[in-house]
Amino acid sequence: MILRATTFFLLTLSPLLSFAQPAGVTANAPITNFKLPEYNDDGVRTSLLRGNEARYINSSQIDLVAMNYALFKEDGSNQTDTTLLAPSASVFHTGKRYKVQGKEGVRIVRDDLDLGGTQWTFDIDEKKNRHIILETNVRVIFRTLNLGNILK
Repeated sequence: MILRATTFFLLTLSPLLSFAQPAGVTANAPITNFKLPEYNDDGVRTSLLRGNEARYINSSQIDLVAMNYALFKEDGSNQTDTTLLAPSASVFHTGKRYKVQGKEGVRIVRDDLDLGGTQWTFDIDEKKNRHIILETNVRVIFRTLNLGNILK
């Protein structure tokens, strides 16, 4: 829907989600001050995930603190298209389905839109359909004259 390149974000985290630990070993130290860039086949940066902390919970969950996820225009200009900000988030992976959710809040910023709320879920299903649900404290600011079919 709004974040057409969020798949890159989730695919960037998928190696962490599918990491199999030896029996009896637990990862309890967070990864701090991390940066995870994503590039397309032409070497153009398409996204950059930054955060203060990432913590491995289990083979299907990673928890993030101070998430800042920038999606770039894929024309090679290195200009930000969409930014997703959240003080905390959990990423879940089951099969081909990804879900990112948080309780504290999320803010999605684009040139044409500023969207925020708490108790949120961003879901990508097996067919790569994207959905965001904001349950409370929802705020939407449109900065465009033509809404097209932005609301489905």
